[in-house]
Amino acid sequence: MLSHEDNELLTRVDGEAPMGAYLREYWTPAVRSQRLIADGAPVQVRLFGEDFVAFRATDGRVGFLDESCPHRGASLALARNEDCALRCIYHGWKIDVSGTVVEVPSEPADRLADMADKITIGKYPTREAGGVVWVYLGVHDDPPAFPQFPFDKVPADHVRALVAETHCNWLQAVEGTLDSSHVSILHQAWLGQSTGSLGKAAEDSAPRYESDETGYGIRFAAIRHCGDDQHVRVTEFVMPWMAYIPTGDEDRVAIIGTPIDDEHSRQWFIRWNDDHPLTEDTDTHFWYRDLTGAPDDFTELVRGRGSWGQDRSLMSDGHFSGFTNLILEDVAIQESQGPIVDRSKEKLGTSDIAVVKTRRLMLDSVRAHQEDGTVFGRKDPLARPGTAGVAITIEATGDWRTAAAGEARYV
Repeated sequence: MLSHEDNELLTRVDGEAPMGAYLREYWTPAVRSQRLIADGAPVQVRLFGEDFVAFRATDGRVGFLDESCPHRGASLALARNEDCALRCIYHGWKIDVSGTVVEVPSEPADRLADMADKITIGKYPTREAGGVVWVYLGVHDDPPAFPQFPFDKVPADHVRALVAETHCNWLQAVEGTLDSSHVSILHQAWLGQSTGSLGKAAEDSAPRYESDETGYGIRFAAIRHCGDDQHVRVTEFVMPWMAYIPTGDEDRVAIIGTPIDDEHSRQWFIRWNDDHPLTEDTDTHFWYRDLTGAPDDFTELVRGRGSWGQDRSLMSDGHFSGFTNLILEDVAIQESQGPIVDRSKEKLGTSDIAVVKTRRLMLDSVRAHQEDGTVFGRKDPLARPGTAGVAITIEATGDWRTAAAGEARYV
C-alpha cells in the first residue's frame, strides 16, 4: 500500500501538481489523426486539467493551441478553420498554426503589427504516429526527441487507434495493464476464443513475477505453470504510461493511460500488425468487437446503461463477468474503483509485484524531476522495446529472457 501523501503525489495532475509537471515532459497522445480534417471542425482536447483545441489546417499541418481566444476568451472550438488558421467567430481574430495572430478585423489595420507582436497564445508542438496526434506540453522551447514507437513505421492500414474517456484517475488505467493475474479471472470468458496462446493463462491464476529494469521502464514476466511447461507473458512498460501487452494473437497492442484531469483519463489502444493490413475480421475479434463503432470514445456505447453495461442474464448463462467485450471489462473495473483509488487502504499480495515496482519507479522519477528537472529516459528517449509484448510457452527449466529475445523484432 501507499501512504496518503505518496498516493496524492502519484495521482494528482491538475494545476501545479508535481506529477502533472513531470508528465508534460513526455509526448502525450491527444486526439486520433482521422478526427482532424483539413479545414474541418476544431476538436476540444482536455489534458492535465487544461483546455486546448486541435485542428488540421488547409495544407494538412496540425495546430494545437489553448482553447480560449486571446481577445475575450471565446472558445476556438467554435472558430472557422480556413486558410491555414482559426478565425474566432466572435470578433474575427485569426490565429495560424504557429499561434501567430495574423488578422484583427475588429481593430484598425495599422494596429495589427503592433498587436501581433504583443499578443501570445499557448501553442504546442505536435507529431503524428500510429494514427494519433501527439503533443508536447512541457516547459522547454525545444521538445524532446520523439519516441521510437514500433508502430510508427508500418503502413497506415496496418495500424489503428481507439480511445476511451474514463471516469477515473489515469494511474488506474496504467496499473490495469501491468496486472497479469487478472487475465486468468476477469477475462476468463474470452480465453478460449484466442487463436493464439492467450488461453494458456487459464491454467494458472497465480503467476509468479520476474522483472528487469530497462532504459525505458520495466520488463515484466508473468510466469504460469502450464502442464509440464511454463507459460510466460512478457509485458514491456514504457514510462510513464504505456504498456506493450501480449495478446496471444498475431496483432500487437500498446495501451496508454493519460490524464484528462485528476478524476478523468483517456485510455488509448493502438493495435498494429507488422506484416499485413488490419481487416474487418480483426475488428470483430473479441478484443475489439463493437468498439470500432465509436473510436473516439467507445465508453459511450455503455455510458448511462447502469453497471457499465453489465448483463446479468449473460452471467446466468455461464459468462463470468457479464460483459460483451474484454476491454469494457477493464474499463468497468477501473471506474468502479472510484475517481481516485485510496491506495493506503489496499491489501496487496505477490500478484501485485508489477504494480508495486512501477509505483516505486514513478515516485522516484517524479521526485527526481522535482529536485533537478531530470526526466526518466531522456538520455535514451524511450528506446524501442525489443519484443513489444510477447507470450511464450517454454520448458519448465527454460529461460524466458532468452526465449523472449528470440521473438524480438524491434531493434
